[in-house]
Amino acid sequence: MMRKLVAVSILLVIYLPLAFAAMTLISIRPWILDRGFYERLVGDERLYETLWTDDLSAQFDQKVFTTVEQLPLDALSIALREVATPDYLRTQATKVVNDVFDFIEGREQNFQVMLDISPLKADLVGEKGKVFATALAAALPNCEIGQSSIAVGGRLTRCIAPGVSVDEAANQITAALPAALEASPDTIVIGNRGYLRTNWYDYAWLLGSGVHAVLDVSILLIIVTAAGAAFVGSILGGDDMRGRLRWYSAALFVPGGLAVLAGLILVSPAVIVSISSVPSGWFAVQHSTAYREAIAQLVVPVVQQVGGSFLLTGIVVSAIALILLMWSWAASSVRRENPKMVQIPLPNS
Repeated sequence: MMRKLVAVSILLVIYLPLAFAAMTLISIRPWILDRGFYERLVGDERLYETLWTDDLSAQFDQKVFTTVEQLPLDALSIALREVATPDYLRTQATKVVNDVFDFIEGREQNFQVMLDISPLKADLVGEKGKVFATALAAALPNCEIGQSSIAVGGRLTRCIAPGVSVDEAANQITAALPAALEASPDTIVIGNRGYLRTNWYDYAWLLGSGVHAVLDVSILLIIVTAAGAAFVGSILGGDDMRGRLRWYSAALFVPGGLAVLAGLILVSPAVIVSISSVPSGWFAVQHSTAYREAIAQLVVPVVQQVGGSFLLTGIVVSAIALILLMWSWAASSVRRENPKMVQIPLPNS
């Protein structure tokens, strides 16, 4: 009895967590480090309808304009959305994806989330400069008493002075933009936490190179450890070959069956329909129908792929468990069909 309690404890405390972790890693392995998968996710321009946030505007204001040129954040956010088009934001998101994978694959030693603003600068000093200036001027506050519309040493209108129309302010901003942007950088770093730096090749003697090898080795170690824990549990739980095989089979059936169940739920039409019909009230801000459809088209393939991976992994594990169970039946049958023979000599009559 004590042996069986120890076996159950090993399977519950050690084996099952490791088995679930291994099956999860195996399920996400095909796509979690797939560059193309993430490029497809960020490829829909409708996702960038409201991506340009006030935080990005603040970064732009602080790192592109000098202190005397910095503009009211609310007005700048409105104006920048006129030039930061969905196509531009999609291009930048794709660039970040590629930068991340170049870093984790060992092609680059440093990683920073950087925004290439050279296209924005070209637009601001070009044809879209007037559009930006008009939106900015319309959103600028009125100057306070004694406040100058242009800061000392600056070039850009930062507030609307008495007697100055919005059109006049827009014309002034349009004319001043080329000089205001002349010395500005072409890229800005998002965030203030520095950058990540490593060199995967430093660990080539152990893992080759790249995070893919780290993930594969981790999966292998977890599988071996889980299999060892299941083996020990089956040895302690079973009294003979038949019993040990059934213990091992049961240990595999539990995570395998749960993985199959999770996969069926995730790929079921009900889940897909519920994701596709997310009500607009779930969003903090009212977005267009096209934006909500893009979010659904982003989430649904991910859920389906995760569900399909869980389903396949669970089927494979359950099939192995079934094979072990059939083996236990064969072992039981052999023991019944081959009983020990005891010969008793009979006296001659």
